[in-house]
Amino acid sequence: MKEILEPLKEYSKYQERFDELVDATYEHLVKTSHIDVKQNQETVKKFNDADGLFRAERKKLNVQKNLKSFLIFLSVAAGIAIIIGALMLYGAIKVGTSVLAGVLTLSIGAVVMVAAISIITLVINKKIKLLKETSKQLKENADSILQEAWKQMEPLNSLFSSDITHDLVNSLDTIIHIDNYYSVLHEVYLNKYFKFPYFSEDDSTTTNMIVGTIAKNPFVIAREVEMEMGTKVYEGSLVVTWTETRRDSKGNVQTVTHSQTLVATVSRPCPYYNDETFLVYANEAAPNLNFSRSPQAKNKDDKQIERMVKRGERKLSKLVQDDMKHGDGSFVAMSDTEFDILFGAFDRDNETQFRLLFTPLAQRNTIDLIKDSPYDDDFYFIKKGKINTVLAHHADNWQMLAGRDFASYSVDISRELFANYNKDFFKHLYFMLAPLLNIPLYQQLLPNDMSFDLSSETNIAAREAELMANILPAEFLANADSATRAIYKIKYKPSIGAVDNIMIFASSFGITPRVEYVPRIAGNGRMYSVPVYWDEYFPLECSTEALLFDANGLNNEKYSELVRLLQENDVANGGKSAIAECSGIMIVLPKEGVANELANKINTILKTKDLKAQKEKRILFMAAIHELIKNQHLFDY
Repeated sequence: MKEILEPLKEYSKYQERFDELVDATYEHLVKTSHIDVKQNQETVKKFNDADGLFRAERKKLNVQKNLKSFLIFLSVAAGIAIIIGALMLYGAIKVGTSVLAGVLTLSIGAVVMVAAISIITLVINKKIKLLKETSKQLKENADSILQEAWKQMEPLNSLFSSDITHDLVNSLDTIIHIDNYYSVLHEVYLNKYFKFPYFSEDDSTTTNMIVGTIAKNPFVIAREVEMEMGTKVYEGSLVVTWTETRRDSKGNVQTVTHSQTLVATVSRPCPYYNDETFLVYANEAAPNLNFSRSPQAKNKDDKQIERMVKRGERKLSKLVQDDMKHGDGSFVAMSDTEFDILFGAFDRDNETQFRLLFTPLAQRNTIDLIKDSPYDDDFYFIKKGKINTVLAHHADNWQMLAGRDFASYSVDISRELFANYNKDFFKHLYFMLAPLLNIPLYQQLLPNDMSFDLSSETNIAAREAELMANILPAEFLANADSATRAIYKIKYKPSIGAVDNIMIFASSFGITPRVEYVPRIAGNGRMYSVPVYWDEYFPLECSTEALLFDANGLNNEKYSELVRLLQENDVANGGKSAIAECSGIMIVLPKEGVANELANKINTILKTKDLKAQKEKRILFMAAIHELIKNQHLFDY
């Protein structure tokens, strides 16, 4: 395994290698699938042409429908004109005045109405009928061609799996290793030795996770949704008028009308939901050191950073003096003041261990990252003993697990999806880990042998279970009256063999519209009640039973059998399924009363798993990719 001693300087090399690997992997998948690329491209072209004809016809149809709507409006207006003209004619005859205006209005209205109705019935309706028929035929033709394209791509689409991205990262043979998912081994190990909680906080739920190691020390990149109660300000207004009388300079009485808009506000409780992506890394280096840093040089150019460092040197000197006078005198400035200012970990509590981590190389690496990262200085770094936490703003835009669907009817679209997702994945992963990679000791210190019992009563980790619940459509889990997002928490029931039986508790809020009348005094001295409309949020709870298990290691035949079994017991409705899969972990909401029976049937299929064969298959696959790359001399290993 290669150490990454200068992360920012080495990034372009690794990204280039990874990009080459991604492209070669896709071509290998295409070759393995035996799809006819040219044939698919021709079929897709036919579909695009057919779809273009359909859309053009639909556009014509919409034009005719809009014209019909306009003519209907025109005929209604003409009918009103006829009535008005008739009334005008009747009034003119009755009083003996000229009937010309009435006759013209009535006549023009009648002509317009007859013309509009004639055009609709004799022309527009026929065109619409014809365009509907041709549109339907063109749509059926386009759908038929699209279905053919999907069928052509089926062998390739079936080869895409969630572990490909992990294998691509691991094949670079660096100290970074990605695991398939957050297992109970990760969960128990991190909790028992590093006190990392089993569950997210009560008002949070895990929606994404990437798990791995740096030099065999575990890290977890997680995205959580957190609900926090705050307040929302609602505003209402009321326009009031009043009259006043006054005498002008000549003694005349005048009446003056005044108008004023009265504004009132009320503050009421409101839930807010925030997505936060963070990295937790467990390492025994500097176990008694605690510190925190936040972005110091964000959106600053080199000159601004230089000025900031000069000002910071004076601040740093004062900080040292103040610590000697009022503190314990333990704070000692680093010899590289640029690092001290830009990193900004002034709350560190162990100078010896801080210097153990931040050697001259680590300091220079960190400065380079802060000044020249493609994401700017956007990372937070908190160390509490053996746990390191990194948060970075750029990670909030990372697709993580959400973009792994590469299946398409087009080989060219699929290639683009595959390349874009994987290349972006590596860039985000690399720079999420970069603050840690900057520290050579974190790549050199291997974990100690642990004597903890890593057994667990569950098969799937709690945070992984939360993730799986968040993949399911909210319609199946949240209260039907929910007006907000839902926070999902998990409670385990006794497991049934390799299947975890869980309860998913969904917490959300409904809304009741309210109005409050707030007194306000207008300029006339009178009190008015200004209506302010606001939303009262009330908590909602809903619980749902689910089955959760690891389906990795099943061959294609057994996996298909498993899917058929789950579909037979799916509570799907409205075209949405209550079955979800991610990285081989599956979750299903069983029909009422069949959970135990279904779990036993799932266990029967899971007994056929062959993890060794699966691992060997993956090794052979990546070996073939590496051989292909070597033969093409894309890069040297």
